[in-house]
Amino acid sequence: MIQSEIFVNSRLMMRVNFNLIDKSKEKVGVMDGQDGKQQIWLTTTINNERARVYTRLRIEPCFWIKKSRTEIGERAIEDGNFSNVQRQESKRINKELKNILKYCQEYANLVSGSNLMEDAMPFNKQTFVKYLSDRIRGREAVIRKNAEEFIKDYIKRKASMVNAKTSRKISDGTVYNHTNALKRLQDFCRQKRKRIVWDLFDKRFAEDFTTWMNDQGFAANTIASQYSIIKVWLKEAEVEGYITDKSFHNYPTATHEVDNIYLTEEEILRIYQIDFSDEEVKKQIDPKSNIEQTRDLFVIACWTGLRYGDYRDLASRATITEDRIFITTHKTMTPVEIPLHPMVRDILNKYEGKLPRSIDKGKTNVHLQKCGELAHIDTPTQLHRVRGGKDVVISEPKFKFIKNHTARRSFCTNMYLRNIPTKAIMDISGHTTEENFFKYIKISRKQSAERVGE
Repeated sequence: MIQSEIFVNSRLMMRVNFNLIDKSKEKVGVMDGQDGKQQIWLTTTINNERARVYTRLRIEPCFWIKKSRTEIGERAIEDGNFSNVQRQESKRINKELKNILKYCQEYANLVSGSNLMEDAMPFNKQTFVKYLSDRIRGREAVIRKNAEEFIKDYIKRKASMVNAKTSRKISDGTVYNHTNALKRLQDFCRQKRKRIVWDLFDKRFAEDFTTWMNDQGFAANTIASQYSIIKVWLKEAEVEGYITDKSFHNYPTATHEVDNIYLTEEEILRIYQIDFSDEEVKKQIDPKSNIEQTRDLFVIACWTGLRYGDYRDLASRATITEDRIFITTHKTMTPVEIPLHPMVRDILNKYEGKLPRSIDKGKTNVHLQKCGELAHIDTPTQLHRVRGGKDVVISEPKFKFIKNHTARRSFCTNMYLRNIPTKAIMDISGHTTEENFFKYIKISRKQSAERVGE
């Protein structure tokens, strides 16, 4: 017999019937052949709504038995008087019907198991029909998952993903950015008393979230980066069928050119010359910190143009000779050959060629600003930013603006001011167009005019 009642924890969820459709009474939109066979449809009632799903099975009515008062479930007749071919066909159909009932049980279990989640899948006609139709057609049935848990799981998987272009693992920096983006979203929802559910990401979300981020004083490019990461999450969710609202495709991700500093060669020398054994210096730093190693790696980056992702573990990724560093950059997978500056050679000798690995990126920036302070790189400096949706001018001592990326920007700018050919600098920095390169370097109009004059 084919059991047609679906239970979860001893509670009846639905009664399922299989019926033949008489096309003379109802048009069902799926053409039958000329062999007299009729379609077998599943019908049930969910929340007082009739749900019907085509099983993709067909049979002649004479081989179909309707349930009697003593039987459970309509089914194909497996009669010994029928031909072997027909008996096998009836057995195949009944086996498929039992599989479909298992799909019904799966659906009931999933609905019941998700009811404690904030973004639980509703028990209704629409979700049942979609789930069952997908399973019958051999497709993986998609159940709506809790959006926040989906994002957390994606970030967790991100750490082991491989970049399709470079065949290398996703960088720790990318995972770090995704984690920060989720934290901002959680803070927004906590303050606005919202839940991170799929319905959150509608056409009003960008307006509300942007207003909140502006109120928090986030920079324009931070906001653009936030939406870029959210779109990565939601595109993944769209592919897997968790979200159908297309509004997120229009979230704003355009970035703006940012005003930044570079360090002159004289300022780099002053940072290099900090004596961390000096008693006055020791009073200003944490003796247990790795600030000296951070300084040394930063100086190397100032004379090699390497990104943080490349210089943080330079010893394990590069081949270093007496006068050259050979490395394939992490971001672009480009082989680079960099001449050794005397400062770089001295630092390599200091560590006997075994450079330390950089610490956490955020802590590194704190160390670098402290180094700038110790080196008296305190020229009053003004930078323009877009924060809170407004143009602002930030006035601080120059060391307050030193970050990991300052090293790479300093390399490009200083080499340019040395009149080294732009193409040669770009071969090391990895810039592919002069337009991007000239956006990257930071020189005044006076410096540019002096360089041309030379």
